[in-house]
Amino acid sequence: MNKIDRPYRPEHGEWTPITVLNLENRTLGWSPKLKKNVHIDDSTNPTIIEELKRVREADTLIVYDQMRDRTVHLELKEPEREEFDSIYSQYLETGGQILYTREKEGRKTITLFMLEEEYGDFVVREVPEKKYLFK
Repeated sequence: MNKIDRPYRPEHGEWTPITVLNLENRTLGWSPKLKKNVHIDDSTNPTIIEELKRVREADTLIVYDQMRDRTVHLELKEPEREEFDSIYSQYLETGGQILYTREKEGRKTITLFMLEEEYGDFVVREVPEKKYLFK
């Protein structure tokens, strides 16, 4: 059995810092062969589109995962989009750091967002003198 390379998902209760790159309305479909969602655009092969299940329009949030140094595409349902819009409005007003996590709610997985406003506060620490190899 081949192991499928699945994208990393945060553990239950693990909040991941993100940087918002874009929010798009995209056409998606589930690929049983690849076992993941596939983004559909004008360049997508028609034979691939025929194999897809649950083809739908969805809001896709494109973010940069700061912990894992990669770009992540998050499909947002209507309540999740409303929560994100609220958090992002607060972020634009006050600054801070946007965090996200995914939690199971019955059989479904939901995406939750949180704004960490204390992110801008920092502590000045004394750093010991560095020892250089070359002077």
